[in-house]
Amino acid sequence: MIQLIRLFKAILNILYRLICPKHTKKKVLFMSRENNEPSVDFSLLEERIKRDHTDYDIVMLCKRMVPGRKGAIPYMFHILKQVKEMAPAKIVILDTYNIPASMLRHRSGQTIVQIWHSIGTMKKNSYSILDQPEGRSSKVAYAMDMHKNYDLIFCAGEGYRDYLAESFNYPPEALTVVPLPRVDLLRDKDWMSRKRGEILSAYPWLKGGKVIVYAPTFRMGEDEQRDFADAVNKLREAVAAYGDKYRLVVKSHPIDGMESDCDGFSTMEMLSVADVFISDYSCSIYEAGVAGVPLYFYTYDYDMYMSRRSVYMDYKTEIPGVMHADAEGLMKDIDAGGADASRQKAFIDKYVELPEGSAAEKMVKIIFDHVEGR
Repeated sequence: MIQLIRLFKAILNILYRLICPKHTKKKVLFMSRENNEPSVDFSLLEERIKRDHTDYDIVMLCKRMVPGRKGAIPYMFHILKQVKEMAPAKIVILDTYNIPASMLRHRSGQTIVQIWHSIGTMKKNSYSILDQPEGRSSKVAYAMDMHKNYDLIFCAGEGYRDYLAESFNYPPEALTVVPLPRVDLLRDKDWMSRKRGEILSAYPWLKGGKVIVYAPTFRMGEDEQRDFADAVNKLREAVAAYGDKYRLVVKSHPIDGMESDCDGFSTMEMLSVADVFISDYSCSIYEAGVAGVPLYFYTYDYDMYMSRRSVYMDYKTEIPGVMHADAEGLMKDIDAGGADASRQKAFIDKYVELPEGSAAEKMVKIIFDHVEGR
């Protein structure tokens, strides 16, 4: 396995050198394997670059990497496309680990930027869990040059810095504190109002009651999926016990294969109509916190989940709300307005440093200042 990776890396580097022009061009390349379409963060950065740096071309390469052999073969061809587009690019912006960006020998005059794809963090990942059941083999990680070659790494806040640095295997001082551009929308009253109107128009059944949005993390394995389905049913029953007072919207994790309510809109967009937000170990709590939606925690599987996963923070101490193992107790707390606004604000202030102006504008300025200063 390791020998095959090394051979692949050598071939990729030879190909890269053969197609590289003498000098980089004014081109920004966005690459992601999180989604098949540009994320809201990529789109907001693209919009800002087009506004402030009109002499730069922009290319988006977004393709989700499907696990297994069936997904690996077509993705290999996509990697070749990435290499071709990367060769002349002066700036490369990533929101996940990217094979050619990390495995290729860094070009002079080229800037590799990692913005990652979540505002905050919860579960340990990458270098933090090498050789653990939920992590990768250290031999494979180092052979793949996982998270190498970054010139700029952005993190949302000081509380997040050490965790993200550890996961990428970089010193904390290598990270720059600026949250993802999506926080601009979460703080934009006009955008939130427009999105609210769109959602209520598309799903009029949400009107006339308080909207509860439940966005849990992804759960692995048949037993966890089964327990999750049971927990969702119990929550629906607990909400129904209050008659027409509440409207429950369940937004399942995109990769768990379960049906979601209000499929036409993302979890982030649903925050525009949410009166209450329920989660567990998901990073969506940071988005809800930035939007100022009261947070509640449905942790029916805490002991089992924590026995199989590793998290960065002291979960019980730090989460800005009360843990609830049963749906009835959770709904009683919600109905009593039990969310702690001051605790929630302190949590967000620690992990997400919101700029006075636009996060997208600040991020783009830092990137281009770095490029011009090389």
